[in-house]
Amino acid sequence: MVRVFVPILKQLKNRGKTFGILELDMRTLKPDELPFAIPKENADAEIHRADMLVITGTTLLNNTLEPLLACARPGATIIVVGPTASMIPEAFFRRGVTVLGGDTVTDPDALLDTIAEGGSGYHFFGKSAEKTIICQAPAER
Repeated sequence: MVRVFVPILKQLKNRGKTFGILELDMRTLKPDELPFAIPKENADAEIHRADMLVITGTTLLNNTLEPLLACARPGATIIVVGPTASMIPEAFFRRGVTVLGGDTVTDPDALLDTIAEGGSGYHFFGKSAEKTIICQAPAER
């Protein structure tokens, strides 16, 4: 997992699955997340070993998505999630991403009002935005 996704982290912990967390700024991890942290010097090897990668769309902003994808094991399931992740699916799929999790804005004015009032996803999902999942067609994998 690149960065912490609380709902996914909870599921992995509950299911007893083996996983690791890659984080550039270890100060952002909570004490109970630190045991899962992968040291930066081991990142490439651990990425290549993983059968599934869950990557934040923030990697687009800090220019780390391409190096992460380059390290991925052939055939690995690669999931990119976040509000920016669903904007151009084909560009992600050409790079080996298999699933995108993003957002679809259904009422832009209401969404902007919610954000301006300090709201977050808890306040606008199901009202002015919906979660979206886009999967690459199996024949394209």
